[in-house]
Amino acid sequence: MRELNTLPMKEETNIFSAKDFVFIKSEYKIVKINFDDILFCKGMKDYIQIYLNGKSQPVVTLKSLNAFETKLPPHKFVRVHRSYIVSLRHIDSISKNEISIGKQIVPIGSMFKADFFTIVDLNS
Repeated sequence: MRELNTLPMKEETNIFSAKDFVFIKSEYKIVKINFDDILFCKGMKDYIQIYLNGKSQPVVTLKSLNAFETKLPPHKFVRVHRSYIVSLRHIDSISKNEISIGKQIVPIGSMFKADFFTIVDLNS
């Protein structure tokens, strides 16, 4: 009889971990969201509105902004307000207290201002 488990065990790796997209539940469906398509995310208590490039309506999901932030790549997204995360790629202009992304205006919170402008300076 052949003995099982004679080969050394390799560490398990998750070959399905996404690097450029995330799946979220929205309106009884699971929706694939590409990170490059996200303009910004707006937190509203237990829900998030995810605004996407080329879409007129945001995707809404039952998840906290803090939980969703952990799924986003930190080199592409930055928290600029307790209720907003923006994509650095899609910022059109920045003023003292707000960011323009397309026709949308996102406020910059005072607690996040210094860190945000440090990132802006590093990319200037």
